[in-house]
Amino acid sequence: MDLQDRLAVITGSASGIGRETAIELARKGCTCVLVDIQQDRLAEVLEEVRRHSPASTSEICDIGDEIQVKRMAQTVNERYGGIDILVNNAGVMIVKLFHDMSEEEFHRQLGVNFYGALHLIRAVVPIMQSRGKGVIINVTSLGGRLVVPGTGAYAASKAALHAFSESLHYEMKDKGIHVGIVVPGGTRTGIFEPSVSRLGDYYRDQSTMPPAKVARRIREAIEKEHFTTFVPLSSRLLLGIHDAFTEFFSKMLLRRTRPYFK
Repeated sequence: MDLQDRLAVITGSASGIGRETAIELARKGCTCVLVDIQQDRLAEVLEEVRRHSPASTSEICDIGDEIQVKRMAQTVNERYGGIDILVNNAGVMIVKLFHDMSEEEFHRQLGVNFYGALHLIRAVVPIMQSRGKGVIINVTSLGGRLVVPGTGAYAASKAALHAFSESLHYEMKDKGIHVGIVVPGGTRTGIFEPSVSRLGDYYRDQSTMPPAKVARRIREAIEKEHFTTFVPLSSRLLLGIHDAFTEFFSKMLLRRTRPYFK
């Protein structure tokens, strides 16, 4: 899809990958709607986005709340006359071992990471269908395919989003709507803040990829309408090694992470 004069909705825009994606798309000619729950930080990002796209706006929205999402999508559609691009990026990660994680913490991650994306898709697809075109990019995670200790709820939510996205890709193709998946590895974002465990601190220190790199690949996935994009590309090789040598990989992973369980 050509990005010039397109309307893009980006969730989780107040920081990290969402922030960089909004800036990247604005630079390439999109009008952006920044969606997040963090009002102060969102206002700062919007100011930077408007340097490239003066008509861009922001919406405060808890994407885990279906009613809020429907209202937000309706507002955006009425304001701009359509939605061309949806980037489902918002995410929550709470790194705790299963026996330490509360039911509320488990459901919060599923509610934002999977159901939040689902709410957006349900709200936006009819708008795209009425125009006969659109691009939806769902940001999953390598952590949903290559699962590590303490991330059970997060991994389950991202694996669910990945699987759902694949099914939707086939269902929407003949309707003129492209559904793609971007799968980042460990990225230097605020998703680990505030840290609640030594294990979370360890994963944060291992996550060094700049979010701007992921944003560029998201932009390319929209322009070229790619189905699945791994960032970095080498993570696809890592996943292949994991699948081919599961026993060896699991022993090495446990050896590295076990000291951080307490």
